[in-house]
Amino acid sequence: MRIFTAFSLLAFALAAQAQLYRWTDESGKVHYSDTQPPATATNVEEKRRIRAGGAATQQSYELQQAVANFPVTVYTSKDCGDPCKKGLDYLKKRGVPFTEKVIATQNQIDELAKLAGAPKVPVMVVGISIQKGYAEQGWSEALDTAGYPKTGSP
Repeated sequence: MRIFTAFSLLAFALAAQAQLYRWTDESGKVHYSDTQPPATATNVEEKRRIRAGGAATQQSYELQQAVANFPVTVYTSKDCGDPCKKGLDYLKKRGVPFTEKVIATQNQIDELAKLAGAPKVPVMVVGISIQKGYAEQGWSEALDTAGYPKTGSP
């Protein structure tokens, strides 16, 4: 019995953490994955994901549905500064999974202008809803309407 208990504790300790990666692809899209990024990835970050009870902590059903039906994409640029930082921090604080697209080329600027009417960042797209600039109330209302939980989900 002691051997079984010791083995179970060891197995739990090994399963308690898993690797999570964040990286940017060639087009500026940010990805999160539990598998290693491709060799062409830039801005690679390794993070630890804590597991509870030996199983990965799951997103709530409400959050899973919102992500599936109304994915969030945020358009930023390297020189956006405070508005972009505040918007991204807000999404992280609220626990909203999102894709960040960093606008850098003229083609990307033209695409953003077509999408949002002007090439000004940040722009948050929730499904088909477009929020131009960062205003916490507007972003909050768009996320609420899409069914995102008001507080972060594990």
